[in-house]
Amino acid sequence: MARTTDPIALLEHLIRVDTHNPGGDEPKLAALLAEELGARAPDDVTVVEVPRTSGGARGAYVYARWGEPDLLVNAHIDTVPVNAGWTGNPFDPWRKDGRVYGLGSCDTKGAIASILTALDAVRPRNVGVLFSGDEEVSSTCMTAFLASAYTKGITRAIVCEPTSVRVGVRHRGILGIKATLRGEGGHSSRADTMRAPLAELARVAVAWDDWGKAQRGRGPAGFTGMCTNIAGLEGGVAFNVVPERAVLTASFRPPPGANVNAVGDELVALAKEHCPDASFDSLIGRPSFETREVGAFGTYLGARAQAPIDVAFWTEAAQLSAAGIDAVVFGPGDIAQAHAPDEWVLESDLLAARDAFIQVFQQSVQGR
Repeated sequence: MARTTDPIALLEHLIRVDTHNPGGDEPKLAALLAEELGARAPDDVTVVEVPRTSGGARGAYVYARWGEPDLLVNAHIDTVPVNAGWTGNPFDPWRKDGRVYGLGSCDTKGAIASILTALDAVRPRNVGVLFSGDEEVSSTCMTAFLASAYTKGITRAIVCEPTSVRVGVRHRGILGIKATLRGEGGHSSRADTMRAPLAELARVAVAWDDWGKAQRGRGPAGFTGMCTNIAGLEGGVAFNVVPERAVLTASFRPPPGANVNAVGDELVALAKEHCPDASFDSLIGRPSFETREVGAFGTYLGARAQAPIDVAFWTEAAQLSAAGIDAVVFGPGDIAQAHAPDEWVLESDLLAARDAFIQVFQQSVQGR
């Protein structure tokens, strides 16, 4: 990777390294970013490869520190797969009308470029920079980082996601549940004497949907309800065959302050009232998020922290917060462009984010 202090040019280099998840090469980009970080005089920089829970390609993160970090700055290096509808090569970036186009430009390689070029302006003190993989799928890299000794002493974090360079302080959690019920299965002429897995799980689906409707007026302002989604009810092969098995999938998004595990326990208990011998599996369980001390981030991010926003999407700030590290969400780009064809980020956002991180690093030197 050619060395540059221009965030726009640096972003173009980052886009050219394919890190779509699953299938991209996170270790390759992590190694290149280790070189970039190493050129900016950290006290230590390391690359850690992290195996995927599902096997196959390995993820990776790169961590650099200046001093003994109490502040962490984080952005993820992976992207989603290429969406349909691109009008150009997603890995061959282009500029047009003050925008940089390319996969990951908005989510979140633009933030990485802004952070690196801010480090050209200021050598921070007691700051860690983490560029981590697998954010888009299963957060194995963040989980591994939080289990490491690198987190010792870290009390606050700035987690980069597309917020149009505004400070995000709250978002929902995510809960996914799969219910499975088995029966004998067979010819529909015997249906009156056989178990009906689809019908029984349909009652669970209605119970969950009714529960979700009852929650719509509950929760903090801006986050009422549980975003209950009955996503699928599957089973059966023909109209004249009683299914041997049925599977119900559903998702829920508990608001800030809600305990995702407790919500899951409540939903399973409700389901067992209707179908006591169904089995239940967690598809995903991610905590909700709320910054504990927004004002403390004003030292780093100035007036931006005085006008915080809520974000509609999940971030790994929730994992950091659950581990005891207070966090905010901040970065260039608009979430409307993330995951979309012809993904782009404003050049002005990249420059604004770079300047914001220069302020963050300057404050670290001045002792806060």
